Amino acid sequence: MELKLVVAPAHLTKVRGLGWVRDLCHGRPARRHLVSTYFDTVDETLLRRGVALRVRRQGRARIQAIKADQQDAAGLFHRLEWESEVAGEVPDLAAARAAGLEALVEGVAVADEGADALRPVCATDVHRTEMRLMGDDWAVSMALDHGTVSAGGREAAISEIELELVRGTAGAVYALAARLAETVPVRLGRFSKAERALALARGAPPPPRPARAQDLPLSPDMPVGAAFQAIGRACLAQMAGNEAALLERHDPEAVHQMRIAVRRMRAAMTTFGAVARGPGLDGVKADLRWLMGVLGPARDIDVFLADILDPVIARSPEDPGLARLRALFSARRDARYRDALAAVGDARFTRLILGLGAWIEGGDWLDDPRRAKARAAPVAAFARATLERRRRKVRKAGRRFDGLTPEARHDLRILVKKLRYTGEFFAGVFGTKVARPVLKDLARLQDQLGALNDVAVAGALLRETLAEHSPDAGPAEEAERAWGAGLVTGWHRRDAADALDQARRTWARLNKRHPFWRPTRRR
Repeated sequence: MELKLVVAPAHLTKVRGLGWVRDLCHGRPARRHLVSTYFDTVDETLLRRGVALRVRRQGRARIQAIKADQQDAAGLFHRLEWESEVAGEVPDLAAARAAGLEALVEGVAVADEGADALRPVCATDVHRTEMRLMGDDWAVSMALDHGTVSAGGREAAISEIELELVRGTAGAVYALAARLAETVPVRLGRFSKAERALALARGAPPPPRPARAQDLPLSPDMPVGAAFQAIGRACLAQMAGNEAALLERHDPEAVHQMRIAVRRMRAAMTTFGAVARGPGLDGVKADLRWLMGVLGPARDIDVFLADILDPVIARSPEDPGLARLRALFSARRDARYRDALAAVGDARFTRLILGLGAWIEGGDWLDDPRRAKARAAPVAAFARATLERRRRKVRKAGRRFDGLTPEARHDLRILVKKLRYTGEFFAGVFGTKVARPVLKDLARLQDQLGALNDVAVAGALLRETLAEHSPDAGPAEEAERAWGAGLVTGWHRRDAADALDQARRTWARLNKRHPFWRPTRRR
């Protein structure tokens, strides 16, 4: 279990001399020169399996390593790793098979040619300073690495800190990383050295994609505390997983998915409030509020442009009033994206991710003896009671659905969203397949009510915009803008009745669904 932090070479030297690092260091730091060659077939058989195969030169020894089953939870890699000494510079697949790794190396061979022949694809040349840091109940190996990665005639620098758990929980790794982040500027490392080298061999890394929420492997007998940690890890991974797509591609979907991750994390904190309380919770919530404060405005303007303004422009592309509105709100979008990019690119975002990871894995909420029994109880009963309570709130809020005001529909949407998130958290406890119809209807109703709310918010936003005086706009431009706003408002008001009717049908269908957390009645 390891975590990588990317750091400038000058700061790497600074870390080595930090007083508190020296205080935690057990024994003398070890310095090594590590030269590694990574192997794969022409069609990247091992890479497609999530397997890295290398031979490393350590002094006179040659060490073969096979790494597999990589999982990334907000920078924390979970890997299975096997090492064995080999005689030469090429892999020894017989040693791998003798260790029971037939499935990992099946279909590859040490040969001179052929599609299944292993070949050197990249190499790393690293100078490493390794320190064993220890506390009362944990030990972490900290490696300070600088050097190069090379492939296909290209070369890139390596300067990173690698923290590998030796004893204790993952909270120790996150806490140590968070403390380092308070001292020197660092970023989470997204790739292992092998992945960086292989990307270099290809010429460029694959473009980062937005990260979506993944299914959670919860089971009925899992303790409540462990279930909360599993949910928290998934939210954290989704949050951190959208960083690259936002910073490198300015992808609107990355903003959306990162915002969803924050909302899910906050929903989980509320859902598990009975066990997740503690002094550290307030600081974590404050950090999440800060992040939502910059993501929310960027996402709101994206929704306004894509769902409110652009559909009208598509039907009247030559209208000058609509063009003026598009230019105005595009400029606002650019400004809000600059704020979001600055925030996610700031060291505070890295500290937020590391601090949240430390809190999930080893926060003070785990030490409260008054809640020990609740944390250890099987999650099934807790999940059933929570879902039932939230369902009752939803049904009460939507009892007179046809007569709800826009404000009441907005309140209902928030309750539906909370029930949906909670249902997604606990779907694995009761069976993902049986939960799917209810969750789909909840998602559909949330979107439909959200669309109605977007229209209501857009109307207020357009009125505020028309009330603003622009020093660069004359009477004719102001009139065109007002005309465009009228077109947008009239268009969406015309469709509001149909949208409300769709939401009404979804509401009726949802109320007929059997709650998946209740036992099925037998006739």
